[in-house]
Parts: sequence; structure tokens; C-alpha cells
Amino acid sequence: MEQVDSVIIISDTEGDNEDETSVFIVEDSPEALDTSKDKSTVVIDEECGLAITYSKKGNVMPHARYDCVEQDFTRTENEVSGPTGSNLNFCDQCYCYICDKLASECQYWNLPSFCHCNAHNKSKYWKAHRDVALTGALSVFNFDLVDIDSELRHGGALLQTFCLELALEYNNYMMGIITSRSSLIPCICSCHNQFKIFCEMCQMNHVEIRLYSYTPVFNVVNKFLHQTEKEKPKTAAIMMIGVAKEILLHKQPPQEVFNKNDQTSTPSQAVPIFMHRITSALQRMLVLNDFPAYLFNKLKTFYKSLVLPSYCFIFTNSLNVLSWEDPFLTSILRGQNITGQRQKKGRKETFWEDFPVVHARVERMEAREEYRELVRYLRVIKCNDTLKLRALRDKVPFYFSKYGDFNSAAQSFHLSSSLTCCIACRLTPYQYKVYLKILRTGTVPAGCELSDSGQWVPVEGGKLLKSCILLKCSLRILFVNAVLYRDVHCWSRLIQIHCNYFLMEADVLQVPPAGFVKNTAILAASVLEDLKSGIVGLPKPFSSVLHREASLILVTMAAAQMLVKNISMMKLVLPLIVAYGKNFWALKLLFDSLSTKEEILHNFCAILSSNIYIHRSMMIDVVKCHDANYVSDLVTLFLSFEQTTVQSLSIPVLNVLVEEWHEFKTKEHLWIQSLHSFLQTKVVPAMEMVNTAQFVELRNKLNRIL
Repeated sequence: MEQVDSVIIISDTEGDNEDETSVFIVEDSPEALDTSKDKSTVVIDEECGLAITYSKKGNVMPHARYDCVEQDFTRTENEVSGPTGSNLNFCDQCYCYICDKLASECQYWNLPSFCHCNAHNKSKYWKAHRDVALTGALSVFNFDLVDIDSELRHGGALLQTFCLELALEYNNYMMGIITSRSSLIPCICSCHNQFKIFCEMCQMNHVEIRLYSYTPVFNVVNKFLHQTEKEKPKTAAIMMIGVAKEILLHKQPPQEVFNKNDQTSTPSQAVPIFMHRITSALQRMLVLNDFPAYLFNKLKTFYKSLVLPSYCFIFTNSLNVLSWEDPFLTSILRGQNITGQRQKKGRKETFWEDFPVVHARVERMEAREEYRELVRYLRVIKCNDTLKLRALRDKVPFYFSKYGDFNSAAQSFHLSSSLTCCIACRLTPYQYKVYLKILRTGTVPAGCELSDSGQWVPVEGGKLLKSCILLKCSLRILFVNAVLYRDVHCWSRLIQIHCNYFLMEADVLQVPPAGFVKNTAILAASVLEDLKSGIVGLPKPFSSVLHREASLILVTMAAAQMLVKNISMMKLVLPLIVAYGKNFWALKLLFDSLSTKEEILHNFCAILSSNIYIHRSMMIDVVKCHDANYVSDLVTLFLSFEQTTVQSLSIPVLNVLVEEWHEFKTKEHLWIQSLHSFLQTKVVPAMEMVNTAQFVELRNKLNRIL
């Protein structure tokens, strides 16, 4: 019989009708087979309205086995025990529906329990198997094929390889190792020295037992989790949640283990360790990465479907992470919800998240410079680790400053109703000094760290804090924080701030009238007591024309009170002296305040004298920063006091000056000349009036260099 050539057309659509075939056969017309006829002749079927203008011999195209026209196919729902009908047969172009390979290359074509030859597109069973074959380990997540990108596919491939390795190691664990009980507890029975067999007393110590160690499984999982940390976020997320699915299924045999104290020896000890690591990492990924909504929801849904053993119940809701688009979260970030609570189905719901989620949100908002939203978030959030959350909240004044709300920053130090548990009482001396600089200058560190080093930038739109508010805030912080209160560097920075040290203005304030200084100093005592009690009002002198001078007087009196209380514990006071710069009238006020108690003044001068020698580099740097009049005015101030203890402070200052004279030779000639003139006209004559041995020796040194 002559063979008839046909054209095979494969339909791209899969209909619901099982009787409908997806392959159509267009037979060659007799006219087309007749080569004697012109192939361009038009043949018209008037009834169907079909015109054939050209035809050629067709080729059989690749097709699924169930669409083959050469071999019959019998459809069944889930037959895997063996080939059905003639499904085993195939043509050269038949492909396996499951493997997407030629039928001749399929390893499971007629293998019992698989039988891919029976697979077809009308069976839910075979469709599910095909999805598994196409998506690998990703099939358990129920992803749509269009949603699986290269990252997810790579994660699925790595996860599938890991599952095979893990299954092998877990099987070895479940088989255990047969050994003698004496390998765990050495037998000390005397029968071992007398007989070759065990006596009835110790026979049980030599019974064979089966021991189990989960440690090899632990090592396999640990190695894979280390690998996930090097992958891209999507890949790592799939790998980690896949690991969680596998290890949660691991059981613990009831028999003994090698080492009960080893946390890796049993699943009940090792799995919680892994779950904490996995859930913490997944929480950070869901917050820090802009996962598509389908992936975000699939990961959460899949995690909820996992069956947790009793020792992992604590991780039940670990992946209940709100997306950034969640209405509850967005209402808080926009300032619409300032309580962190809402009514849901008649019940009050409080905004609560695990600490890894909180930390990740803070990290992301810092990176995006969303400081206003960050403050709103930290004010209402609750979490499982209150101490770590408190550490994050302690940066709220810094975040206020980052977007220019310096008034709120100053207030936030004392937001707590109790002054003993506010942000102020936890500040370190370094943080205090940085905050003083921020609030005084209206500038902030360029990054997200509270650091005095590096670049500082002005805040766009920020309004500089009023000096009276800065004064009250800075002093109240010192009063509630004992560590800061005793730190001389904090006081020296506060004095510098009120001497305009960080501003472009001159750092020398005008000398106020003596009556103003006296009256303000008397008034300062009651003001300081009010500030310690939480009363933050300031009297009229602090808002007058001389408000800057009044502020420096108040700070000086507060520093004097601190010295009176803590002088016995102090070893360094020189920074206080140099902080005043050339505001000698305020420095004189400090000495006058201490002179009311002779013992306090004597101890203070003794410490200061020692500091000048020990920290002479600090003294030299201060002298270099000012003109020659600084030295003359400082020495003159010391010599102007009636107390010999204060007068004697000029000796270490001049001694250091003479001993380090070579340090000043680089200064301009006028500077040296002015210093020479001062020493000749004022210092040397003044010393001739004092005949103590120290002054005589110093006078001789000065005469030699002059």
C-alpha cells in the first residue's frame, strides 16, 4: 500500500474535553501529489470556501507521547504500576511529558512506580508531577511558573542537592552505632582481672547498645546555612526556609546518645539553634529586601504550614512580619497612629515585633534617611527584648536632630516621667559632648553614627536651639547622670559651649559689671536647685542683654558645686581652666566660689598644679592657640589672689613656659616680643616681692632667658 504523507500540527491549547485531540492531520491532496500538475493551480472547495494555493510534503514535529498519531495512547488518571495499553510504544519524535526529553532518553519510561509513558496533560496527578519536575524543590511553595526567576530556580537547585545529602546523613543517624555500654561508663568490676568472662554483677555493663549522634547532621546543616549567607536574598530565603522544613521533620530515637551535654547531639537541642538562626535571618530579609508581594506572602504562608515539634513552639509566629505596605505600619510611620494600638475584630491589638525585625527596620530607615518615620516607629514599638529596644530608643534625640527638630531632641532626653530612667541617665561622656556640639551648632554627623569625628553637615531647614533651652537641657542631663556629673571633660565642654567655642563668633564674652556677676551668682544657687528638682524656668537675667554672660555664670557656679562635692575623688581639673579661654572674669568667679572653703581651694590648687606639670602638652597647646596676652593675663589672675595657694599656681605655668621655650620660637616675632615685655615689666618685679625659694628659682630662670 502506498504511504500517505501528512502534515502534523500541534495545538498550543489544552482544552478540558478529553475526547478532543490537540493534533490535526492535513492530508496531501491528489492534485498536490501529482507532479505533472502545476503546484500554483488554485483548487477551490465551493462548499467550505477553502482554497489551496500550495502544498508540500510534511515533517512530523516533536510532540508529547499522548499526542502521537502513529501510536495509540490510553489515558488513565494515576497508573504507575506499569504501562497501560500500548503507551509503552513511541515514535522518533515522542517526548516524555514529565521529563521534557525524548521518550527514548527517559529513564522512568516504563519503570514501575514511575511509568512516565502513562503521563498526559488531562490528569491532575501527572500535571503535579510535571510541575515538580520543572520547579524541583520549589514545587512545595506552589509558585506559578511565571514567577520563578533565575534566583529562585538557583535556590531550588541548591536546596534539592542539600536535601539528598541531608537525607543520607539523617538515615545514618537513625541507624545509630552499635557499641558496648562500657564504652560510655567504664566497668570497674574486679572480675576482669580474675576471669575472662563477665560476672553476674557487671554483665549488664557489657550489653551491646545502639547509640545515636546528631552531630554529623548538624554539621551538614550548618555548612549549608553558611553557604546561604553568600547567596542573593531570594536564593538565600528559599534555601533557609527549605532547611527549616527538612530539620523540623527530624525525630529523636528514645535510646541513649553519645554526649548528652553536647547541644549538637540530639535534634531537640540542635534544631532550636538552627530555627533561631533561620527565623532571625528570614525576618531581616523580609524587612531589608523589596521582595515581590507573591514571594513575601508565599514565604509566610509556607512557614505557617510547617508542623513544629514541642521544643520549637516558641518559633510559631516568628515570620508574622508586616510588609511595609501594611495599613497598621503605614499609619504609624505617617504619624496617624501615635499610640501603636488599634481595634481589630473588637479586640485591642498592640504593635509588637521581634527584635530582629525592629533592628532591621531601624537599619533600613537609617539607610534611607527616613528619620522622622524612624522616631515615630521607635516611640510606639514593643518587642521581646526590652534592653536592646531601649538601646535603639536612646538614639531618638539624634534622629530628631538629623531632620532639624532640635527642640524635640532636647525634650526627648527627659521624656520619662521619672528622671532616673530617661535617656539622659544612660548617656556616656562621649555622647554628651557630641550632643552639646549638635545642639549648639545646629550641625550633625554626616552618617548615622553619633560620632564627633568625620564630616559634619548643617541640617537643611533646622532651627537653632535657643541658648536658654540648651542651658537647661545640658545642666539637667548632668544632674540626673552621676557619671557625667563627675566627669571633668563634660564640664569643660559645657563651659566651652557657653564661651561660643564652636561658633564663628569671638569666644571672649564681654566682662559684665561686678554687681551683675555678684547678683547672678547669688541667684544661681536657687536656679540650680530648681533644675535638680525638674523645675525648668529661668529668671529674668537669663533673657536679658547679658544672657550669655548669665549662662556662663550659672554653669560656673554649677561646676563649683560639683568640685566641692567631688574634689576628693578628682585627679584632673586642668581641662576646666583651659575651657574658659580668655574669659578670665568667669575663671576668677570659679576660684572665688571655691575660696569659701579653704580646704576645697587648697586641694583644687594642688591638683591643678600637678596637672600643669603632668599634662604640660595641654598647657602648651592652649598657649599656642592664644596670643601672648593669654599667658600674662592668666599669671596676673593667679597673682591677684590673696591666697598663697592660688598665687603659687603661676609657678608651674611659668616653669612649663621656660622649660618649653623652644616650642614658641616658631611663633611670629611680635608674639615673642609681647611675651618678653610682659615677663620683664610685670612678672619679674612681682616675684621680687615674694622671697620664697620657688619664686626665687623661677625668677633666676626667667632672667636667664630674657
